[in-house]
Amino acid sequence: MKSRARSFMVAPFSVSTPQGSPCQAEDIFSHLTDSIDRRQRERPLGLVSNFVADQLPHCIAEIKCSERPDEAVKALGRSINAMIAETDYEAQLLSLPQSDFEIAKTDIQYLVNCAYQMSAFAGLHPVDAELTVGEVLSRLARSSCQRQPGIEVLSYEDMILTNPLQNDPRVYCLGAAGVEERDFCLGHQIIESELQSAMDALLKLRDVADVDAGQCLALCLERLESANNVLTRFSEHMSPDLFGQFRVFYGKNPYKNTLGPSGRFSARIVAVSVLLVGEELFDQKPQFYRDLYRLSEYYPQRCIREVFRWLSSGKGSAPLKPGWLKGKADFPRVATISPVVEHHGGEIGTLRTSCVCALDRFTRMHRSTALKYTVEPGRPVVGVEVSESVEAVLSQRLLTEARR
Repeated sequence: MKSRARSFMVAPFSVSTPQGSPCQAEDIFSHLTDSIDRRQRERPLGLVSNFVADQLPHCIAEIKCSERPDEAVKALGRSINAMIAETDYEAQLLSLPQSDFEIAKTDIQYLVNCAYQMSAFAGLHPVDAELTVGEVLSRLARSSCQRQPGIEVLSYEDMILTNPLQNDPRVYCLGAAGVEERDFCLGHQIIESELQSAMDALLKLRDVADVDAGQCLALCLERLESANNVLTRFSEHMSPDLFGQFRVFYGKNPYKNTLGPSGRFSARIVAVSVLLVGEELFDQKPQFYRDLYRLSEYYPQRCIREVFRWLSSGKGSAPLKPGWLKGKADFPRVATISPVVEHHGGEIGTLRTSCVCALDRFTRMHRSTALKYTVEPGRPVVGVEVSESVEAVLSQRLLTEARR
């Protein structure tokens, strides 16, 4: 078999991978405990990190019970900014090793997001909300985004990939709701780990000569089925009432035209989709790709840029809208495993079909679970246009029509 080395061939992904997971999927949403076991503190910003991990959920609970939540949230903003102003956290932030920096950035964004969400809860005017966030905290947040460019709001990467969920989780709620919130994030993190393994297997099949194609696809199938098992825990065991208590913190920013962190912005599910069914998605659901480029800043940047590099056919960084997306070129099939599968045919084609079916089940279950816990209970999705609704967005990833 000839070498399949290409100008855009990559080594296994060098993007941040979710932490190794001693917590098994069957442990999440067990509802057996009302406390979080913080076995190993990860506090890269000292007092600021301590405050986010230990005090922030208590402050939120106090604001919710306050007779004057408007004054209480303003006081919280002043307290946070005064704490940050006492130390040169900007210099500390910029000197941290990358792994510590990512957790520090998460801490900062959790504070900023809290200030906005609680300002909305208290009914503050936009001007007062900005004053509550404060210049000192805002400046620190800008510094974090200068070191690692990305959307300037709490992101899926902050919430899931860099949140130290195993040992020292960042959550907004107390008690059982806080445990459920941690499990919600942790379940996504476990899924990300399974998707990474599936993606690595597909990349090996696509880019490395003389590999065992059947072994690669069998591993991909195994990992996708494992991700489906985790997602089943969400569908069958997550508490709607507890979910309702923390989901508000992960919605759209109530004062800015930005989206909230969501599994929609998993770059790994995008990568697996491109590798397995990239051309079919383009033919049947081109809006999937249009939104991918339109909202690229919401995705974990290193991973999504690598995907864009595949889709640019190895000609450097992908343009804002590549020629194939505008109908000026053919879709780059070389970014997918299709040419390799066609070369083998037979049993390999059958295995690829099984992987596609597993991916389709994952996509459908993600959609149905999201609808079950958001739309069907009648909970409002504040500030979301029809085109950005849960149903519209997740249906874009289905190869066939959605069924309810």
